[in-house]
Amino acid sequence: MSRTSSAEVAAIDFAYEIKALVPALNAALAEVFHPLGLSCVQADALMTLEELQPVTLGGLSGRLVAESGHPSRLITRLEGLGLVRRQPSPHDGRASLLSLTTEGAAKAAAARAARAPLARELGERHAELAELTEVLRGLRQELEAVRDRS
Repeated sequence: MSRTSSAEVAAIDFAYEIKALVPALNAALAEVFHPLGLSCVQADALMTLEELQPVTLGGLSGRLVAESGHPSRLITRLEGLGLVRRQPSPHDGRASLLSLTTEGAAKAAAARAARAPLARELGERHAELAELTEVLRGLRQELEAVRDRS
């Protein structure tokens, strides 16, 4: 029988908690965004687009955490809802620039305002979040570097 080191147990427990945290956070955010008629993914895309616009799909995809191919379908859906518009890029005929419509900007602002109380409450109750974020960012970068070397 092999023995598991305490460091290994800690890493496995940590990974489990991170995996469990994502659905819990998404459920809390789903409640916040539901009255706006937005899913978590839609709200995140609109708020990110609000920050980056005009931006290519590739530029937006780099900031969204989504499955491969999903950002394109997501933007098509948001475009169909009248929240996002595509315009040809003046620099690259193959690319489109994405931006929010007036209604999309209003939805993004509403999503940001709806999310604010939850974010504020979590931030105030857990002063260590900034430090934890840096640890998580470092872990992610380390794991991505290992993957890139493979």
